[in-house]
Amino acid sequence: MNNIYELLPSENCFSKTHGNDFFETYNSHVNLCLAFVEPVLNSLNYHNSIDEVRKMVQLHDIGKRGPEFQDSIKTNKLQYIRHEELAFIKWLNNYPDLKDLKLPYILAILAHHRTLIDDESAIKIEQFISNRSDWKILSGKWLGIIKRTTVDRIDHEFLSALPLIDILRTVDILASFTSENIYLQYMKKPDIKKSLYEAGFSDVSKELSCINIRADELKFETVSDDEKTVKICLNSPVESVVEYVRRDAA
Repeated sequence: MNNIYELLPSENCFSKTHGNDFFETYNSHVNLCLAFVEPVLNSLNYHNSIDEVRKMVQLHDIGKRGPEFQDSIKTNKLQYIRHEELAFIKWLNNYPDLKDLKLPYILAILAHHRTLIDDESAIKIEQFISNRSDWKILSGKWLGIIKRTTVDRIDHEFLSALPLIDILRTVDILASFTSENIYLQYMKKPDIKKSLYEAGFSDVSKELSCINIRADELKFETVSDDEKTVKICLNSPVESVVEYVRRDAA
């Protein structure tokens, strides 16, 4: 079981599938999410640290770099552990890239597809802890998060995570809809939704996104296509480069 917790280099990883044709690279999705950070924060009138939000967004899918996720995205195998839970576990275990994130930001990563801490997530986290030689240290850290007592009966760190969850879900859904819509247009598919709100896109309800995107707003041009990787430059509503890798060349 231990090797599923290792992380692969980001440049060798995929983030999601697009139809039966392409994988989107991990870096492509992360960079597109980062491109949406500023518009989303402006829309939400967010006034706290932008740098901390950017770091959260940059690391939100780090669990997808686990070999189990990469295997599942290529073969449709069921995963033992979700990528959000893997990121949280790496944070518990002081993984270098994640360890400096403050608790509300890692809680937002844990919750960006599901509830804050549900029973299934708790079971997976506790199973991981129980198999570690340093289980006492990790268990103490875990219990300190979920069984804290607060003097004023308000858990400020959990409350602080709630707006961060909204931010992360919003940039994630905007990036996912954008890359999927570009894929559909690039492949000249007929089933293109006119907007994000019309699509009700992803496993996150459309009402959670503070910004709508219309398909006709997306301005992009193909930069290269070498029969393996397609690079597309997005010019509007944000600037980024979207990368698709053909399934048969992955």
